[in-house]
Amino acid sequence: MTLRIAVAGKGGVGKTTCSALLLRALVRSGVRPLLAVDADPNMNLHLLLSLPLPRGVGSLREEQRTRVGGAVPLTDRIISEVHRRLSEGDVVDLVAMGRGEGPGCYCYVNNLLREALDRIEGGYRAVVVDNEAGMEHLSRRSGRRIDHLVLVGDPSPRGLEAVAALRELATELALPVGKTWLLLNRPYGAPGRGTPDALGIPLLAALPHDPRLPSWENEGRSFLDLPPGESPAADAVADALRASLLGPEG
Repeated sequence: MTLRIAVAGKGGVGKTTCSALLLRALVRSGVRPLLAVDADPNMNLHLLLSLPLPRGVGSLREEQRTRVGGAVPLTDRIISEVHRRLSEGDVVDLVAMGRGEGPGCYCYVNNLLREALDRIEGGYRAVVVDNEAGMEHLSRRSGRRIDHLVLVGDPSPRGLEAVAALRELATELALPVGKTWLLLNRPYGAPGRGTPDALGIPLLAALPHDPRLPSWENEGRSFLDLPPGESPAADAVADALRASLLGPEG
């Protein structure tokens, strides 16, 4: 069964970095092959994985909405197109959702696109979804269970309030979430009136300040290749994943 991890957080909190570190942790735990889904319109997860920018599958809505008939069923055509838009790596493949839909009715094609992605995800041991702040991508996939929802936030009062708002949004959307986690980024920030315990969300990890990450990114190197012991933040995510997300069967 495919393990599904969704990462969400307000803009600029570091959810894409955390998504890349979760993928690294899965790789180092022997969970492969992996699929990364960049569901943020501002696509940049490929940069942290040193993969080419894939063409967003969101444009298939407009391309396929006007195509009817033909020898090949529309569902099969969409599946084929999604496969062609995968950016393939050695152990991690990447698909990008791209921009949102334009004017008009896309319900039928959205359903076909969701079905195509579900079929593709079934071929991977785990999927990590880097979401936009509003979790729009997840809200459209109500039939697909999320094993772990990782909410990324900083320890400031505003940061914790943003995490609480995302949790409430997930509840309002009735997302089928197995377990929700708090991943604190920038825990060296000034403490405020809020505390992580007050949220009632279990703490997955608190990432230490790690200057190795921006330097590694500036060098254009994949976060998947960060060696153990060189990045305290990456090691913290790896430890947390093994202890909390993979379970005893890991």
